[in-house]
Amino acid sequence: MQIVGKNVKLGSLLVVVSFAVFSLALYGGAKLVEEKQPAPSPTEEADTTPFTPGGPVEVRIVAKDIKFDKRTITVPAGAVVTVIFDNRDAGVLHNVAFYNSKKATESIYVGETFPGPEVRTFKFTAPSAAGSYFFRCDVHPDTMTGTFVVK
Repeated sequence: MQIVGKNVKLGSLLVVVSFAVFSLALYGGAKLVEEKQPAPSPTEEADTTPFTPGGPVEVRIVAKDIKFDKRTITVPAGAVVTVIFDNRDAGVLHNVAFYNSKKATESIYVGETFPGPEVRTFKFTAPSAAGSYFFRCDVHPDTMTGTFVVK
């Protein structure tokens, strides 16, 4: 019986060592493919997508960790705006809705609410009057907000 005990001890030690080696190899491999991205500065939070006055505009908005990746979206007056909305919060409901003001009583466009992770695309026409409008997630109206600028 003592031989079986030694084999069990050696086998257990081998499993632990193998786990450690594979874990390190997996971690090292993940580090090799990891993309380093600089932290956004406050000025980079604004959508800097170039647009043609009066032309169509495409905007990508990411919802992650109960916040949007943009604080400002700028489009030309009357433009057809295509929004690619990427909800990366697994199992969390989000939408993006555009309103005339922070009071959110008069909508410009209200996107469908859906759980992540999922990407949905929708289109709407921006107001014809230049000005500062508002966007938010209706599910998280206190934490997921931004300014919708129409030029």
